[in-house]
Amino acid sequence: MPPNLCYMCTAAATSDEHVPPRCLFPEEKDLPLGVDLRKQLITVPSCDIHNTGKSKDDEYLLYALLLNIPNNETAKNHFFTKVQRAIQRNRSLITTFTQRQKPVLAKDTLTGQFHRTVAVQINEKRLKTSLEMIGRALYFHHFRTSWHGDVSAYPNFLLWLTEPNAAELNEPVATMAAAAEDLFQFEPRYGANPEIFCYQVAKGRAPVEMIMFLRIYEGSRVTLLFKNGG
Repeated sequence: MPPNLCYMCTAAATSDEHVPPRCLFPEEKDLPLGVDLRKQLITVPSCDIHNTGKSKDDEYLLYALLLNIPNNETAKNHFFTKVQRAIQRNRSLITTFTQRQKPVLAKDTLTGQFHRTVAVQINEKRLKTSLEMIGRALYFHHFRTSWHGDVSAYPNFLLWLTEPNAAELNEPVATMAAAAEDLFQFEPRYGANPEIFCYQVAKGRAPVEMIMFLRIYEGSRVTLLFKNGG
């Protein structure tokens, strides 16, 4: 596809879209002196609908990711700086997460440690749609062409915590996560700010043509499956 067309559709590109969204990367004012975590950010050509038109979804994605326990300290600092300022200005978005919160004892999927925390309500469809769009944008960036097939996102941090059969419900998530960790153990990582974000690519087996693995804040990991339509 010519570079003057949007990575998602056939509309003319009017701007460059950051992938993942720029809001995930801390600003210089919130970091130690001399630290830059916004260097060489990935961008792709985009139309208005698939860039500025999804700013609220980008903010939702940020909140959903930063509430994940296994994230690194940079993510926690990002929450207590940028996100806290945003909450003070407008509490409506964080309220969508906390209005149905429940206290739980949660297991860190990376360390195996247990933490007393709260389970919050996540709009799974909204989260996965954002992650699938990131996958399409990264495909465009990596291969210099658009992906016209299906993309399915599997966030391995999205777990059931309060249901009686939570262990059974979470088993497929754990299986997918373990398989991805094994598959991508030695694959190269792409991204100039791996403390915030990096991705890996591997060839799949039919009907999956390609698999992508995202590491966001080191602890929020996502498997993306690219399948040909039909």
